[in-house]
Amino acid sequence: MDNTPPGSNKPEIVLQALYVAQQLAFSGSCLDEVGKLLALLAGHIRTGKIAEIGTGCGVGTAWLISAATVDVFTVDHDISRVNRVRQLFAHHSGVHVLAGDWTQILSHGPFQLIFVDAKPAKYAGIDAIISACAEGGLIFLDDLTPFELWPEAWKNKRDPLRDMWLNHSQLWSVEIRTSARHAAILARRTK
Repeated sequence: MDNTPPGSNKPEIVLQALYVAQQLAFSGSCLDEVGKLLALLAGHIRTGKIAEIGTGCGVGTAWLISAATVDVFTVDHDISRVNRVRQLFAHHSGVHVLAGDWTQILSHGPFQLIFVDAKPAKYAGIDAIISACAEGGLIFLDDLTPFELWPEAWKNKRDPLRDMWLNHSQLWSVEIRTSARHAAILARRTK
């Protein structure tokens, strides 16, 4: 389950994914703090499946599989990255890397945990994502800026993303800090 090398705080598969991201000059990988939280959440999923919307270079996927005992499905629209990530996880039979629009993953549900990392899905896909989440399942979105760090132009304005995810009638949601400069939303599907 945990393939963390002695003396390291990152599993080997995460280090490999970070190397792929470095090779491809990809700067959109999840923070280590988010990755550790993903591993913690994935480690509690005992049945069902996990989804990640927005594979990138596989860093989030690597954190998920470092603790998951169930299949992990991930999707990205960039075919060159998808091919590299497929190579990275070629020896992990429980990892399913899909190529295409983020909606391609929905038919593989229901999922017990969904990590929504692709911006289009965060803004336009709330109802479809909730439908693909098992009742009682978790949905996690990262890359939020805490209110106190908003630029002056954003001050005293509503955040439609937060409004949507924190107030949806089918979710119990909370905003959490993942680092001093980053926040996330963790939600549980209630019905």
